Amino acid sequence: MSKQLRMTLVLGVAIAISLFISACGGNPSTTPASGNTPSSGGSTPSAGLGTPGEYTCVQGSATASGSTALAPLVQAVAKDYQAKCSGASITVNLGGSKTGLSQVESGVVQIGNSDVFASKTQSDLVDHQVAVVIFALGINSKVTGVTNLTSDKIKGIYSGSIKNWNQVGGPNLPIVVISRPASSGTRATFQQYILGGPETISGPSNLTTDSTGTVIQNIKSTDGAIGYVALGPAKKASLNLVSIDGNAPTPELVKNNTYKFWNIEHMYTKGKPTDLAQALIDYMASAQGKQEAASLNFVPLTDMSPDAVQAHQPKS
Repeated sequence: MSKQLRMTLVLGVAIAISLFISACGGNPSTTPASGNTPSSGGSTPSAGLGTPGEYTCVQGSATASGSTALAPLVQAVAKDYQAKCSGASITVNLGGSKTGLSQVESGVVQIGNSDVFASKTQSDLVDHQVAVVIFALGINSKVTGVTNLTSDKIKGIYSGSIKNWNQVGGPNLPIVVISRPASSGTRATFQQYILGGPETISGPSNLTTDSTGTVIQNIKSTDGAIGYVALGPAKKASLNLVSIDGNAPTPELVKNNTYKFWNIEHMYTKGKPTDLAQALIDYMASAQGKQEAASLNFVPLTDMSPDAVQAHQPKS
């Protein structure tokens, strides 16, 4: 065989092998499908992340902690999300708004749920506003004849100057104040928008943990008790509620700030959220998320009047 012929055969074999390798490496069946393809928390984020209302499946785990008022909504939406995205694991802990803010800042959790704005010193936290929560004053069933309390009467009760229900049109029954700890965002909201200052009374049933369920249980089981809780759990427990200044705790009266005992709910992250945290926050604004919010007596931020939202912004 001539040298020229041998070179021609070698070149032909090389070209054939090259074409074979190229064909095997470009098999399109191995390319992930777009849409709900799971992605890990450390991967390049999907284009859908950071878009409120969008659903993107992200594998991995995330933990949120904080507000007991916001917890039922986050738990419900997280459950819906995990049902659609089986590779995601989301844990929602309680502890109160200040605990949530502290834990997310320290990196213990990925999301800090809060009824209140972070402080100015927590400038590394990113605010994701997700809904409006309605709070209400609940009273024990033995407190008959009281369906409304003025702001002045409420201030009197929480300062200790009004000690008996007969001073506000009720029965001859001592008032027992069910308080919440300083870490509670519900307490902070109550002090800011109803009392106009701090509580100065702590009754014999003063709570040391911030649990909406425990507050409701204490109000229902303690003769003459009064306390404040999120509207959703209060209605679910059939707690007796009172109007404030003649206004009932309803979404209609909250939307224009006629009823003032409400606040904006926040899901804070330390800097840019992880992929799963962002995906959950996005899903909070989805149609299913809004449906969960309505069923739990939250109000979508988009339903609020601009003046009402402005009234609950931090004072500069």
